[in-house]
Amino acid sequence: MKIKILGREKAVEKSMVRRPDPNSYVGFRVNKNMYNSRGVLVLPAQTVLTGKDIEMLLQQNILLEEDDVEQVSIQNLVNASIKEIKAVFEKVRNTNQIPFDFLRDRILPIIDDMSRHPHLKQILDHLERHDEYTYRHSIGVALISRFIGKAKGLHNEELQELTSAAFLHDIGKVKIPDEILNKPGKLSDEEFAQVKKHTVYGYDMISQTSGIPPRQAKVALQHHEREDGSGYPYGLKGDDIDPYSKMIAVADVFHAMISKRVYKDAVPIFKVLREMSENAYGRLEPSTTLCFLKRIMETMIGNDVVLSNGSQGKIIMVKADDPVHPLVEVKGTYIDLSKDHSVYLKSIV
Repeated sequence: MKIKILGREKAVEKSMVRRPDPNSYVGFRVNKNMYNSRGVLVLPAQTVLTGKDIEMLLQQNILLEEDDVEQVSIQNLVNASIKEIKAVFEKVRNTNQIPFDFLRDRILPIIDDMSRHPHLKQILDHLERHDEYTYRHSIGVALISRFIGKAKGLHNEELQELTSAAFLHDIGKVKIPDEILNKPGKLSDEEFAQVKKHTVYGYDMISQTSGIPPRQAKVALQHHEREDGSGYPYGLKGDDIDPYSKMIAVADVFHAMISKRVYKDAVPIFKVLREMSENAYGRLEPSTTLCFLKRIMETMIGNDVVLSNGSQGKIIMVKADDPVHPLVEVKGTYIDLSKDHSVYLKSIV
């Protein structure tokens, strides 16, 4: 009897232990196979947890403990995403079908988790590398597009639609030969004409996949259209271009510029932001470009910077109308780069 009472007291004592919020483990990795009470495998070891994974575990009455999980570095998070995305692209390449359910349930939650990460620049740094560029670019454009959508006030359903459209924007490239996509030199006119067809290929594949909203096919077709009519495939202008296509165009241009490719080096992030600011009233939609520039610069408040005169300082404040010329503190002195044109930001550390 004594043993039973003691056991009961221990059980009560254990039940009173405060457990962490299960959602605090989003972005962590499980270090063992997770089985339900019937012995069915629910999640394999090494899975990077998303909110959906944790919801599924709770539905199976599986409550994570601290020793079930381990923290994942940003690099491992990106690599885990690439592994998932390669599976999607390979399936599309082999079957001509897009596994949209897998995309919605596995990949979009990872991109959503990335978008909440406090160090966006560190994630972008890992997405700049040239190896596996197509997969990194799909993550990068989806992540940045979601970032833009949040800044423009889109609600959750719209963000999900925008993010999946951004992820699929280049899916038509599975039909372009790798020797053209990865050519180290300049493309011939014939090769470039073939590359441009990826917009139509993507439109056709998405349109023919049941369950995908038709707007996403339109985005695949239009993401290279430009405000001034200089884009392709149809040379559309202004209001003839879908708003999602305009947001994804900004994300596409930004990520392509900061990325290292076999035929070019990566351009430093701040140099890209400055160039996009200088050309904000050109080929891309101005309001979307400026919204993006303001939001991304706001994430860098507190970052150390190097000025053109060699001084090192810190970003203190970002102006809505001129985000790439912030207020910087250098050894207790404040410099408003929007007014002091004798010095400019050279790099963000």
